[in-house]
Amino acid sequence: MSQNNHHESPPLASRRRAFVLPGSLIVLAIAATGFYFQHSSTAAEGKFGPGDGRRGHDDYDAPAAVSIETSGQADFPVYLSGLGTVTALRTVTVKPRVDGELVRVAFSEGQMVKEGELLAEIDPRPFQIQLQQVEGQLLRDEALLKNAQIDHDRYQTLLKQDSISAQQTVTQEAQVKQYQGSVEMDKAQVNNAKLQLSYARLTSPIPGRVGLRQIDQGNIVHASDANGLVVITQLQPICVVFTLPEDKVQSVIQRWRSNEPVIVAAYDRAGKPNWPRVNYWQSTTRLIPPPAHSN
Repeated sequence: MSQNNHHESPPLASRRRAFVLPGSLIVLAIAATGFYFQHSSTAAEGKFGPGDGRRGHDDYDAPAAVSIETSGQADFPVYLSGLGTVTALRTVTVKPRVDGELVRVAFSEGQMVKEGELLAEIDPRPFQIQLQQVEGQLLRDEALLKNAQIDHDRYQTLLKQDSISAQQTVTQEAQVKQYQGSVEMDKAQVNNAKLQLSYARLTSPIPGRVGLRQIDQGNIVHASDANGLVVITQLQPICVVFTLPEDKVQSVIQRWRSNEPVIVAAYDRAGKPNWPRVNYWQSTTRLIPPPAHSN
């Protein structure tokens, strides 16, 4: 009997070790699961605070903030949109009025110029010489006129003394008038020579921006040249031409004719107001009504 008990003890110890290992694994798994849930709950409380689980629900139950305003009656603005084109108010081609050599160009391409500012200069010497000639002729005719007037006064005295015939006095009087006419013609020629001399200086007739130079210094220019010297475009003020829907034009015309302000604002391609708002009926632009339809 003792031998049989001795031989049966090893299998019993093996069975005990077989039960202890799975049990240990199950206990470790339960402990790890409890540690995970406890750590997650602690982190959530640290992030959201206690009681945050009901905060979203409480927000729906909280009263909404409202404000009170007094209602009133006012005009509601009506906006009409239309595509427009920016065009220059005036564009001038500067051309020479006299023939001659272009000795100076006083502007740069793209430069802003003022009205009356010097742009170019033509050789003025031929016109200065012409002015001197007509001024000399004027001085000669004025001297002849003065001498004829002196003779006329002397003839009038002699006629009263009955020393000369009346015919000589009349002839002298006619000669005085002839010299007076010559003097007036000389004055006109002097003014014309001065005008031609002033044309030797090409100035800007309007304020604006100059374009490309068409003629270089040293060329012979003529008054009959088609291209001219340069083109000047006036930018201030400037025009904006735009269209409106046909069914809205009549209401705009009625408001415009009643001298009520029609506010116009111009926007660029990006939708930004780069130009100031203006009163349409006070601006320099014209309101052109649509043509009447014939039945």
